[in-house]
Amino acid sequence: MNRRCFLGVLIVAALVTNAFQSALGGQTTPAESGRTSEQAKESTALREAWLRFHEAELCQGIDAVFEIHEKGMEVWCRVEDEKTYQRFLELVEPLRASYEIDLYTTRPLAEKKTIEDNDPPPSIWNNAEIRSYLQDPFGKNPTGGGISIRPASGGERDADYFLKQRMLMFAQQTLEWNEKMKRYALDLPELTQAAFGGDAVPGLRARVVAASRAHAEGVDKYAERLTENLSHALPKATKRFRPTDKEKLPAAAASADTSAEQVSNAGQSIARRIYRFIHPQLHTVGLVDLREPSLLESLKTLRNMVDGFQRAAR
Repeated sequence: MNRRCFLGVLIVAALVTNAFQSALGGQTTPAESGRTSEQAKESTALREAWLRFHEAELCQGIDAVFEIHEKGMEVWCRVEDEKTYQRFLELVEPLRASYEIDLYTTRPLAEKKTIEDNDPPPSIWNNAEIRSYLQDPFGKNPTGGGISIRPASGGERDADYFLKQRMLMFAQQTLEWNEKMKRYALDLPELTQAAFGGDAVPGLRARVVAASRAHAEGVDKYAERLTENLSHALPKATKRFRPTDKEKLPAAAASADTSAEQVSNAGQSIARRIYRFIHPQLHTVGLVDLREPSLLESLKTLRNMVDGFQRAAR
């Protein structure tokens, strides 16, 4: 049978099918209706597992990609916290009785610690601003407490030791908050699409909306903390900073999806810049960050973007 005849057969078959459905009043058969209902039920159960993964903030310890199909779902995950992974297994284990659940797990290679790991990064140790802020043992420390560790009597060597410890804690805390902000920003578009997109599940929509707004609040919370930390590590600006096009405020009429993409892109971009500030590629901090503290202005812009998203998500 040539291609033209084959297409003719398909057209005739389609016409017969349409005529038969018209005779039935356009209604599906009970078996078809049952299959559709069952598929919707399965999809809802699997999507709820994905949603609970974000509601419980397991996404902070596991970087995961979910693929839901007719028989179950596949999950590719990079485990960075074992306790979080055990909680994740407890979440998906009950689903194995009804669905095919395939987990593809990887873990980052354990880095060998060296003597240098006990010292603050050179970018922090050589930072005059942060050194001035942390060198007073009775000043306010970066963790939010009132009094820092009192150095034991022993001369300049002991003073340097405690200063190094405070600087190391400062760097570790900044990087930890930076990673949390990036994770919240990374997952925001997917949650927003599930809440406001065409494939949203009606029964879960309110919960997905709440989860997306909670992730946006997470971005804002850690952007605020990073602003506080970095304000002690950067000199004051000498002129007004103008954000780049990628960091401009979203339009007031922007949809939730558009706002989520803007928050996500800006959050990830700023997170990379903060990491490079702590660990410069060429062992030197960029001149832009030294001459003009654009990171602070960028974080402020990011928080305004989050506010725009929250308005759109209402």
